[in-house]
Amino acid sequence: MTTQTAHDDRWPTGHVGYVALLGRPNSGKSTLVNTLLGQHLAAVSTKPQTTRRRFLGIVSDADSQMLFLDVPGVHRPAGELGQAMVRSIEGAVADADVVVCVADPTRASGEEDGMVAAMAASSGLAVLLVVTKCDLAEPDRQEAAVAFYRARLPDVPVFRVCALQAESLPALRQALRSALPRGPFLYPPDQVTDSFERDIGAELIREACLERLREEIPHAVAVSIESWQESARTLQVAATLHLEREAHKPIVIGRGGQAIKAIRRAAESKLTELCGTPVSLRLWVRVTPGWRGRKNTLRELGLQGP
Repeated sequence: MTTQTAHDDRWPTGHVGYVALLGRPNSGKSTLVNTLLGQHLAAVSTKPQTTRRRFLGIVSDADSQMLFLDVPGVHRPAGELGQAMVRSIEGAVADADVVVCVADPTRASGEEDGMVAAMAASSGLAVLLVVTKCDLAEPDRQEAAVAFYRARLPDVPVFRVCALQAESLPALRQALRSALPRGPFLYPPDQVTDSFERDIGAELIREACLERLREEIPHAVAVSIESWQESARTLQVAATLHLEREAHKPIVIGRGGQAIKAIRRAAESKLTELCGTPVSLRLWVRVTPGWRGRKNTLRELGLQGP
């Protein structure tokens, strides 16, 4: 990370701080971060628990630097992976200057939304409510989501957005900017995340798996990068897909290798967009029994949390 001192007159200052995004799984947090960044860096899919680890997205302009903490969806944890995800959420709230509750009005509010509201209320921080997917939800569904949160957060400001449409976000950005304290920027103005490129790459490979595998199998897949070698013309990447059960292996590989080939092609496209250079990806499939319940394995995969 590049560092500067607050005494350096060339180093920008403005409204600067961390924004924790809280919502139940699939509420649209990662899509919102990607649109704010103007880049696809956070993994997105229609399946729950796409986000497993904390991701920092940095949005800077002339007089502000907003540090968005995208964390797993709020849920009741099961097993070591679930507990690690909860720790990631709690850590983000502890680090935050502002909390944004992200509500999905296409689904009826329930227990997980209540947990989101309770965490926001107990944080003691400024809280904003963002109702996403407003292009998909009828007005009465949007109002029901707002009413649910306002019953628990009576004075919360409300912003209705389509997270895919940057033009729906200026009012939210202005409100966040105003809520953040003033101080020196914490990162260079052109930096968009503190994640290593290969770590983002692992998440994008997993995103390709999520898009192409059915039912419960995607939740039993983890990705580790084995090598990441840049040359003048291409980026050579090798990665392992970790599965929990031997029975999942033929499904992930597919008949004649068709499934793994489709995952590889999709992942290569995502990595090429990320890196701005052609990518050649090799994938291996390995059975790592019970990896979601093993602390050491989660730590090796970068999923143990703070």
